[in-house]
Order: sequence, then C-alpha cells, then structure tokens
Amino acid sequence: MSRQFPRPSTSETLLEHGLEYAKTKHSAETKLIRVRDLKIRHCEGYYSRALKGCTWPCNITKQDPTDEMKVIYDGVVDWADAVIVATPLRWGNASSLYYEMVQRMNCVQNQIPSEGHYLIQNKVAAFIITGGQDGVQHVAGEMLMFWSELGFVFGRFPFVGWSRGWYAEDTEHNYKSMKEWTPRYQNATPFSDTESLVENAVDMVMLLKNRNLGHEHRNFEASDVAAP
Repeated sequence: MSRQFPRPSTSETLLEHGLEYAKTKHSAETKLIRVRDLKIRHCEGYYSRALKGCTWPCNITKQDPTDEMKVIYDGVVDWADAVIVATPLRWGNASSLYYEMVQRMNCVQNQIPSEGHYLIQNKVAAFIITGGQDGVQHVAGEMLMFWSELGFVFGRFPFVGWSRGWYAEDTEHNYKSMKEWTPRYQNATPFSDTESLVENAVDMVMLLKNRNLGHEHRNFEASDVAAP
C-alpha cells in the first residue's frame, strides 16, 4: 500500500499529465513507476571495491529477491524508448528518493568501463523539476550529467522547471499555485510546458528510430521520485 501524503504532488501531477498527453496525442505506451512505492535497498558501493565488482544485474538485486530495483532496471534498460524523471526540490537538490534510485543505477554505467558494453542505446531522457524554492537549474544540470553518463540523449529543452521561489515558505500552497499558475509569457503554464517536453522527447525518439531502427513503436517510462 502506498504511503499517504498530506497533499497532491506537483511533480507527480505534471508527470501524469505528460503521460496522458503522450498516450492521447502520440498513442504511446506508458508506464508510471513511483519510486516511493518500491522497496529498494541502499547501494553498497561494490564499484569502490573493484571495477568489476559492480556488476549487471546489480549484485544486490541478484542476491535479494525482496529488492524491487529490478522494476526500474526492466523499465529503463529493457523497455522504454524515453524516460521522464520527475522530482521535487529539496533544499535546492533533487529528492532523497531520486538519489536512492540513481546510486543503484551505477551498475548500468559501470558496464562501460568494466565491460565496454553500453546498456543504454538510442534512448531519450527528460526531466520535470518542481518545488517551492529555487534550484531548478542546479538540479537539471546534475540530472543531465548523470543520465548522459548512462548513455541517454536529450531533445530540445529537455527539462521543465516550476518553482515559487526561495521565499515561498508557505509550501502548503504549492500545488494550488501550480494548478492556477498565471502565464507570464507566450501563455506558458507548467502543463503546457510539460506537453512541449513530451513533444521534444517524441521528436528525438523518432529521429533515433528513423536513423537506426526504421519503425515507429514508442514506449515511455516515467519515474516519479516525488513527494509533494
């Protein structure tokens, strides 16, 4: 059973909107993975013991049948053409759930130096970052670096950021403020920006498929690492 939160999540709401848009506009297959619903063990740093100590699949996943990181591995590595990751801001950084997830993805990147094998090929990533404080660009920079190191590529404007600013201490109003956001230029809202994010990801997926695969099947993986 999912843990209950006191109010809806801004990042999850935008993510759900983006997935629905992908389904209705582009007939995409979609999956929503809520990291908070998974039982994921902490990374144990096998890569720091030896280059080939961090294996694929992850040692923890192979040894512990209760570890549910396999849900993310299956979606990101095997299934998705595009991955959209949503996170709230926490003191100017991504959420703790996001870091818990990506630290366990070191085994994906480690296949490059240890085995010369790229697990991620011709896949697109995009990001949704929301919160009641500043830090969107800092978090986006971190995410772009990490996911590029896994092998993902990005379309135009690969992240959506929404923030009320550093002095918005009344965070209980974040969700209402986002839902009622008044456009400040070109009628843009967090929801219309999310639709543009999906469009740009689809464009990049199709560029990759036309160049490499020659078919039009699209899968979208969405990882929501959001609390409200």
